[in-house]
Amino acid sequence: LGGWSYGVIPALLVLLGGYFFLLRRSIKQVETISGRVGQIMTVAERQSRSQARNPRAAKQIISRSIDRSITELRKGYLIGQWQWGIRSQLDAQIGNLLFMAERFTEAKPYLKSGFARQWTTRAMLGALLFKEGNFPDMREAFDECIRYNKKKNGLLYAAYAWCLLNAKDGRKAEDRRSEALEVLTRGNTAMDSKDDQLVRNLDAVRNGKKMNMTGYGQQWYMFRLEAMRTPKQQVRGR
Repeated sequence: LGGWSYGVIPALLVLLGGYFFLLRRSIKQVETISGRVGQIMTVAERQSRSQARNPRAAKQIISRSIDRSITELRKGYLIGQWQWGIRSQLDAQIGNLLFMAERFTEAKPYLKSGFARQWTTRAMLGALLFKEGNFPDMREAFDECIRYNKKKNGLLYAAYAWCLLNAKDGRKAEDRRSEALEVLTRGNTAMDSKDDQLVRNLDAVRNGKKMNMTGYGQQWYMFRLEAMRTPKQQVRGR
């Protein structure tokens, strides 16, 4: 009616509206898949606890449930063909499941391609690279994680510092301690000194002592950097 220029703004509005409609629908579909995965793992954990006297059977239950969960998550790849960022979110969930099951070789590619803004994914990748002795890439993974998640969790900084402090990279202990101290100081600033565990570990490293991560509980042990302590071990440690 008035030339092509009159159609530009309405066209852009329609395109944006359509994009956000599809995005919302895609997110709901992924949430449904994640919900099914959550149910699978909840049932598996309940069943594995009932096999407390048979650790092997309990481990098999969890392993089978993880395989089922991965199959469910991969169904979301079809959604990812139409919506940017969906596949990386699904990969992050797959990587997390495999890592916590200590299937590290399988987990690695998914952790690499997983959504960087999901802090556990990149932190797990950093922990895995620490285990492999690949310390340059470990630093890169943790630094990227911090870049996207500066104020989300003090454990991220503490885990990074722990890896730096315990890295057998041929450097002197003083150099490793100095680097760990810098990360802890940066984390304490980002957390506004509100993470008590981070503050305690910062003081410990300043005074030449070891870091104690037990205060973070299950969250710390999910990185598989230390074996979970029994109550007797904790008392003896004190």
